[in-house]
Amino acid sequence: MIDPTYRRMARPFFLAIAAALAAPALLASPQTADAAEAAQRTTYILFDAGTQSSMMSGSMRDLNQALRLRSGREGLLYFRDGGRAYVIRDAATLAEAKAFFAPQEALGARQAVLGSKQAALGQRQAKLGLEQGRLGRQQADASPSRAEELGRQQDALGKQQDALGREQDALGAHQDTLGREQDRLATIADGKIRALVEDAIRRGVAQPVR
Repeated sequence: MIDPTYRRMARPFFLAIAAALAAPALLASPQTADAAEAAQRTTYILFDAGTQSSMMSGSMRDLNQALRLRSGREGLLYFRDGGRAYVIRDAATLAEAKAFFAPQEALGARQAVLGSKQAALGQRQAKLGLEQGRLGRQQADASPSRAEELGRQQDALGKQQDALGREQDALGAHQDTLGREQDRLATIADGKIRALVEDAIRRGVAQPVR
C-alpha cells in the first residue's frame, strides 16, 4: 500500500516552492534522510488531460519530475516504485485510472460542502466574539446598573456561542468520518493503480523514465 503520509487529494495546483540551501555538514541532514526514504516509496501522479488538476500520492520531488515529463496539458500518469519510474500516455489506460478516483472525487465534493458550512459557522462565531468584546469594553466603564444589563447581554451571547460550538463539533465529527472514508477509498485506489501500471508495463504502454 502506498504510504498515506504522501497521499494528496485531487485539486487544482498552482504551486510555488521556495527552496532553501542547507549548510554543509559532516553528517547527513534530516532532509537528506527523508529524501532517501521517499525514494523507496511507491508514488504516482495522474494528470487529467486539458486541465491543471491532478490526483497524486507522492512528494513534491515526484510532482516536479512528473511536470517535467508532461507536455502542455496532456493526460499523463507518472508512477515510481523505488528507483524505477514510468510514464503512461495511453488514453484508454488513463481513462481507466481516472475512474478509480471517481468515488474519492464525489466524497471530496461532500467534504467541500461541509467545509463551507464550517467556514460560515466560524464567521458567525467570530462576529459574536467581536460583539462580546465590544460589550466587555463597555462594562469596564459602565455604572452598576448598566454593567448588570451588559452582563445579561454577555450571557445571551455566550449561550449563542455555546450553541454554535456544538454545531461546529458536530460538523467536525462528520468531517472526521468522511476523512476516514477518504483514507479507505485511497487505499483501494492505490492498489488498483499499482495493478494497472503492472499491466501497462506488460503491454508495453508504460514508458520507463530514463
